[in-house]
Amino acid sequence: MINVILFFVINIVVVIGFFAALSMKTPWIGFAAAFGVWFIYLWRVTKQRDCVSVPKNQTA
Repeated sequence: MINVILFFVINIVVVIGFFAALSMKTPWIGFAAAFGVWFIYLWRVTKQRDCVSVPKNQTA
C-alpha cells in the first residue's frame, strides 16, 4: 500500500517538474529533476523486490 501512495506522490512531483520545465529558459533542469525522481522511485521499488527473494544458499 505504501508503494501506491508513494507512486501518486511521485507523480505529483514529476508533473510539477515538467510544468516548471515548460516555463524555464533552460528546461533541462526541470526534466532532470522529474526523470531523476522517477529513477529514484524505480530504484527503490526494485531494491525492495530484491530483498524479498530467496537467498541463494537456501532452497525454496
